Amino acid sequence: MKRYMIIFVALFLMVRPMPVVYGMEAATQQNSSSSVKDVLLIYDQLALDTVYRNNLNAVENLLTALSRTAEITSIDEYSSGRMSDYQKVILLKNTDNRVSNLAFINDCQNYAGAMVYIGFATAGLIPALDNFPISRQLGRTVSVNMNQLVINSIWIDELRVIDELPGSTKTTILVGTAAYPFAKSLEKLTYVPTFIDSPGFVLALGGILKDWFVLEKSVDMTLLIPNIYPFSDLNMVIETSDAFYASGIPFALGVVPIDDNIDFPAMARFYQVLRYVQSRNGTIIVHRPSPDTISDSGTVLSKKMYAVITKMVENGVYPLGLATGKSLFFDDVSRLNPLNLFSSGIILPDDGITEGGSKETWVLHSGSLGISLETIGNTSSSTRNFGNYPINTTLVIPLPENQATLAAQLEMINNKWLSLTDYKALNNYWTIGQNTVTSSASGIRVNGLPISLIFDEEPIEDDYLYQKPPEYSLGKIFTAGNAFLLSVVGLIIVVFSMIVIFSRRVYLNKFRKVVSNEKKNEPEKNPHDQEENIT
Repeated sequence: MKRYMIIFVALFLMVRPMPVVYGMEAATQQNSSSSVKDVLLIYDQLALDTVYRNNLNAVENLLTALSRTAEITSIDEYSSGRMSDYQKVILLKNTDNRVSNLAFINDCQNYAGAMVYIGFATAGLIPALDNFPISRQLGRTVSVNMNQLVINSIWIDELRVIDELPGSTKTTILVGTAAYPFAKSLEKLTYVPTFIDSPGFVLALGGILKDWFVLEKSVDMTLLIPNIYPFSDLNMVIETSDAFYASGIPFALGVVPIDDNIDFPAMARFYQVLRYVQSRNGTIIVHRPSPDTISDSGTVLSKKMYAVITKMVENGVYPLGLATGKSLFFDDVSRLNPLNLFSSGIILPDDGITEGGSKETWVLHSGSLGISLETIGNTSSSTRNFGNYPINTTLVIPLPENQATLAAQLEMINNKWLSLTDYKALNNYWTIGQNTVTSSASGIRVNGLPISLIFDEEPIEDDYLYQKPPEYSLGKIFTAGNAFLLSVVGLIIVVFSMIVIFSRRVYLNKFRKVVSNEKKNEPEKNPHDQEENIT
């Protein structure tokens, strides 16, 4: 009997249906099942009325770009013992205010893990930090040097530096002819005395965190033209693709998903332009779906995302990544979250001030931080080859308005000798429904089969019936039935009216006859009798 039970259980496990996994869902579900993230991020205040108001936002962006999950809390909301659950802690001190949470102070003084301390140093909070030589300088213009890539002309209201020679460190702060280390490490403590939400400081901190997390050394820079709609200037999209292709510049196009009227000729032309972009060494990236562009915003947006991307693949368009702002990484992760669809993505600049309070982040398998063309313009290099910033970055440039703007963009990119990577050459993958799309240096594959990106123009019929004729099924029967019933009711009303009129006439005739007979039967009155009565 026991043997039969074992065989039955084994057969059940073999034949039971396996759950469908979409893209990064397996990893995401594994993350969601555990409350412990890669790092605990603690901050004191948002400091909204100071130059540090976007610091928390900037650190959150860096963590998502580095594909690190985080639990985030303020010092005031910190509870005793939370640090002990993490091997790595980031402490962001945006103010010089005194810390009053005794549980937090006690845990800081006894924490044995690795810590990155950013901002104002509080005496006695971290014992090892009290020995760091800190110098304060008010109102300075500085530059940040990241391994021979220098971002210039950054104004600092209050500069705090580690007052010692930088030594062999790769990242330094330049003040005139003087150079100071951007950060200093002592055993398990790394201190960054000055940080503001400025590209130079953000990218420099990104390099510090990348080494701190012991991530891969290789980094890439890609190029993205975002926010392309079916009603964008598609002729300029084609001209830009041709110009970049002629200059040997790999690029990506950020397409906004729209699920309305996807069968219209305008959408067919849009897909044809996207196929042409792919043939000119362009990559298609999909923006995070939005209620503004995806109908029925009351449903989970990813349900619509499935339909949009499936339609793209049917039309020979193969999106390879997700472009999104930081807010998506704080949404609840479920089976239908867009983060489960793609393995890679680009974190677009977010100007909004982050919300406070405790929260948790989620990540993509591979991320890249969006930067502006202005940041590239403010960066100088001591070598002819621009090289790369310390972390994966994506140069985000708008679609040129005209030929002059396009020429200026090309001149900036070519003169800087940027080392741009083809997004298709990165290891990207996603699975939606029956389609699995992957890309690597060998090209794009759909369901394991290589696909050709050679452009073949297809005729598009302009004679499109935008308003379809009404569909008839039982409509005629119901219409005829309604007409018949109305006719019967009308006939009944007419017959009833005639009966009422006829009955009224009969009744009046009978009444007249009765009155007439009564008058005939009355005796005639004598006039003499009337006179006697008067007398």
